[in-house]
This record gives sequence, structure tokens and C-alpha cells, in this order.
Amino acid sequence: MLLIACNGPPPATKPIAAAAELAAAPVSAPAVVEPTALTDDQQRRDAAYEALARTVVDAYANWIGWYSPLIANWSPDGTQFLFGSLRDGTPQIYAGDPGRPADPPRAITSGPERASWASFTRDGKHILFLRDNQGDENYHIWRIDADGSSQIDLTPDESQMILEPMLPRERPDMLVYSTLALPGSGTGSRVLVQNITGGPPRLVFSAPTSGSLGGVTPDGARALYFEAPAPHDTVLLELELAAGTSRRIYPPAGKLAAVHTAAYSADGARILVTTDEGAESSSLLALDARSGEELARYTHSSPPSARLGVLVSPTGDHVIINIDAGNHSALRVLDARTLALVRPIEAPLAQVWSGAFRPDGKEFSVLISRPDHPPDLFAVDPSRDDLRPLRDDPRPGLAGLPAVTATIAEVPAHDGLTIPINVYLPATGPDQPVARRPTLVMFHGGPAWSSEIRWDEFVRFFSALGYAVLEPNVRGSTGFGRAYEMADNREKRADWLKDLETVNAWTRAQPWCDPARVAVWGASYGGYTTLMALTRHPTSWRAGVDVFGVADLKTFLRTTAPAVRNGLEVEFGNLERDAALLEEFSPMRDVDKIVAPLFVYAGQNDPRVPRSESDMIVQALRQRGIPVEYMVALDEGHSFDRRENKIELLTRTARFLADAMPP
Repeated sequence: MLLIACNGPPPATKPIAAAAELAAAPVSAPAVVEPTALTDDQQRRDAAYEALARTVVDAYANWIGWYSPLIANWSPDGTQFLFGSLRDGTPQIYAGDPGRPADPPRAITSGPERASWASFTRDGKHILFLRDNQGDENYHIWRIDADGSSQIDLTPDESQMILEPMLPRERPDMLVYSTLALPGSGTGSRVLVQNITGGPPRLVFSAPTSGSLGGVTPDGARALYFEAPAPHDTVLLELELAAGTSRRIYPPAGKLAAVHTAAYSADGARILVTTDEGAESSSLLALDARSGEELARYTHSSPPSARLGVLVSPTGDHVIINIDAGNHSALRVLDARTLALVRPIEAPLAQVWSGAFRPDGKEFSVLISRPDHPPDLFAVDPSRDDLRPLRDDPRPGLAGLPAVTATIAEVPAHDGLTIPINVYLPATGPDQPVARRPTLVMFHGGPAWSSEIRWDEFVRFFSALGYAVLEPNVRGSTGFGRAYEMADNREKRADWLKDLETVNAWTRAQPWCDPARVAVWGASYGGYTTLMALTRHPTSWRAGVDVFGVADLKTFLRTTAPAVRNGLEVEFGNLERDAALLEEFSPMRDVDKIVAPLFVYAGQNDPRVPRSESDMIVQALRQRGIPVEYMVALDEGHSFDRRENKIELLTRTARFLADAMPP
């Protein structure tokens, strides 16, 4: 499953975590290109943006990690919850009191390295969390006593990406987790079982392709495993953990379908599967765990193209459905036996994701992210639709930011499809004239991903500077149906290129846009999109910002693990058989056509898109004398997690764009 997405946190309904296993060791070591040394004048002008950048960054999210999002995991007695936060400058884990949301939380982890995901053990004696080193994604599982003492690395010998562990409810000693290959660590994926008290893990399953765990039975006997060769082609297996055997659950042999999430019922007798059924469908199926017979179903019709995710109450009464409609999300409460709708969870136009149920099933955690407020945590009583805050943190600078409005435009594509575009504009009074604004068009990562209406530090920062900011969900984006998601594959990427042209033309025609000041911006696959826009439509864009984007598909695929390369064939083509196709859709083929100034950011330790891709594009532009500014963060990977790095990226790009697009 693909691949380089870095767009923000994926809920359970985003592509399964096999997207995470990327780069294998480079075939050859390219020459390192030096980052740009700033002049005194550039540093002085960067400093002019610093106060605003710090205000936006310090209005921190109570959430961490698009890799393994943590949304309030509860203690066994429900008196505490663990959550991630950026409040101290790096992603770390904290414990809060659900009855005292205004009290300062207790830090469980601290810097300098980021933490991702955390959970109390089933007996409440310990806390487990994931941590890597300088963004390298070589995550290890750490155990710490519940009081914060006796920290220990449970997986010191691992050199692979460890995905979110599973903790069987009835086995407080048991840990089940899957891993994905990192550079030099082999290929494919593995499933391991380990004792929480320590000791070596036991390998129970391995596969040559990418995959990840989806759930485990309460007694720890069986587990669900996603085999994911491509975003639209997923096979759900059930593993017998003692014997190491597997059997196919869904879809039936010979049928292609996307399986978005899966979970066991509270008693382990059913398997709940969210799927597109190989068509334009959004369904939750309840399957008998032994026979595979369909026992109940829920079909979502508004919109029918949405991706669904599932959260199961441990008491067996409710099921929560996450609805990912691409540019917004919502929640529904279902009856666990019949899958009939009980009630919707009312929320604004925003990013809304479910987290975890309290062990007694009386509440579950929810994350809500709005354009004018960072992601924050709430608890919901599923029997009453009762939303209450789990955190009430002061963010002094938030109220002082200029207001922003968020709407969704629908733009006709060249072939009759509709391109949804999130539009963020600085708010104006009813009597104020429409101002022609510099405009940023920000493309998401993926490709199988989407941009939801939400809080985004870059959107908020630039809208406060007076920019209009757009987030197009061009073809290939998720949440708008199976056909739309697959409409950019292989040769169809030519239609995707036409979408970029359509978005540019529509943007320049809007009354709030200064057509002479339109810039393209993207991270990861969005960085690749930026480079393709600048090479294929060079005079349409005044400037570009490429954040760890792919410059050459062939060199990129050569540095990728074989399992991921196989998944990428669906999107881009086979490295051996489709060299001409990969050449056609690589930015480096037409790098000599770039005329717009370009800002490039890379993380030194990026295991997904190696720094060499950024070096390549910077070197090519420097040789031609095209203005290019290059920032390399030595302590980041496929990320800009650290507070000071994020502030530097904001201030430098603000100064760069002001220079590249003067009024």
C-alpha cells in the first residue's frame, strides 16, 4: 500500500499503515548537496515573522503522529487517560484526569526524541509507548511503570518499524505487534508475540508483502492481519497466534476490494469489516468469526463514497463508525448486534475521529480539529450523544489570530469529474471590498490520501499573513469513491496533470486571488505534485515549495523495499517493465523547464523519501541558476516535528514567498 504520505494524522479510515515501510538502502550514494546558508539580511527578515510563527505553533495540538494516532487511551479503572501533545515542542505522551480537564497533565515521556502511541497495560501497572530516533521510524516499544519510573526498552534488538501493539483484554502479560522493513532490515512484514515483562519476541507470521495487524481476540488466541499489496486491494487474514497459521477472511478469493479497518466484537465471535466491497460502496459487515457468514451490515449512503472505520465497545453494546468523506469526517453510533443506526454524533464541519472506549464502555474518546482551533480531546457517552472536553488548555495567542473562513468548492474537471477544493480565506466584514490576495495551493501527500477541513499550522500561519490557501483533493484522493481514488493510476496520471491545470485556472479566476501571485506547495507526494506542476505548467505558478518530494520515480523506486515497490506498481508502474512510463511522469525529465523560484525542505534521516531526492532537484536548479533555497533538518525524518524546525520552516518560507511573489 502506498507510500509516502505525510499530510497530517490518518484516522482509522485512512490507508492502512503499510504505507509506512519505505526506503531500502540506496543503490549508490549520491553527492550531498549543501543546504542554503542564509545571509544576515535573510535572517533579519525571517525574524520579522517569528512572533506569528511561534503563536501558531504554540497553539499546540493535543494529538501526535499521523503514523499511529493517539486519541486518549484510558486506564483500566477509567480515572486517567493517555494522550499525545505538542505542548513542549516535540511529540510526547501525557496523562490527564478526565474529571479535571483544566489541570496540567503529567508528562509520561520527555524529549529530545518524539514518542508515538501509548497505552496502559491491561493490569494498569505499566505504560507502553513507541519511540524512534531523530525521525528514523525505527520505533521501539518502551515500558515504564505507571508512576513514571523504571523505563525499559522491550525491543532493543529490533531494526524495523514497529507498528501499534495490540494488548489482549484478558492477557495482561501479552503483547502482539507487527513490523515493517526499514533500510537494510529485509523486506515484507512480520507479526510477533512478546511478554510484557521482557524477553525475546516469538515470530508467529511473516509475509513478503506489506501488511499490519488489525485486532486481537480478548484471549490473545487470534489476530486480524491486513495484507495490502495496493490501496484498493486488501486481504484480511485471521492468524492463529499459537500455531502461526493464517486463513482468508475477506474478500472471497478472486475478488478485489479495499478493506479499510477490521476489529473483533467484544466476545471475539464476530469480525467487523469496513470495505468498499470492490465497488462504490461504504459498508460495515459483521462476519461470523468461524464460518465467515455475513450476519449483519450497515451501509452508509451520505455520501456513498466515504471510507468507514470501526471502533467496538468492550461491553458489546455499541459500535462507532468513523465516516471519512475526504474533506470532512463524522461519527455514528450503531447497535453492536444489528448494526442499526442509534444516533449521529453532532459536530461542526471539521476533522472528527474516534479514539478508544473506556474499559467500562460508558464513554469513548474523540478528537475534533477545526480550522480555527487545534486538535483537542473530548469524551462521548454513546447512549446520550454527550460531548464533554477531556482537555481545557490555555492557548493565549489563539484568540489574537485573525479570523479565517473555510468552505468547500466543487470544480468541474476536464472529463466531467468534480474536484473538491478546501478554501481558507482571511475573514472580512460584510462591507469590505474583496481583496486580491497572494494564494497558496497546497497538495496533500499520499497519493491515496486526502485533505480534510481542519486546523493546519501552515494554513493558519499563511492565512494570518493575508494569503488565500487552497487544498485541492484532485483525482487519486481518498474518501470520494473507489473510481476517483484509482483515476490517477499509471497512464491516468496524465488526467491528474490536467487536474493540476484545472485547479490553477480556477484559482486564478477567483475574485479573491491575485492571479500574478499563485504558488504551489506540497509535502511528500504533495512535494512530487509541486515539482510536476512546476515542470509541466511552468508559467502558471509564480513559486513553489517542495517538502521532501520525489524528484525521480526511478531512483526513488530503486531505493524502496521490494514489498513497497510492488505496491507502487499500481500507481506508477513496474521499475523493470515500465521505465518509459516512470520517465514520463518524473519531474527530473523536465527539470530544465522549471523557471519559478523553489524552496526545498528535507529531513536528513528520512526513510521514506531519501534526502537524495531533494539534493537532486536542488543541484539541477542551482546548475541552471534558478533561484532555489534549501533547508535540511538534521534531526528529522519524514517530518517537521520539532518546534524550532517548524518555526524555521514557517518563517523561511514566508520570507521566500514574499520575495518570489512581490505585489
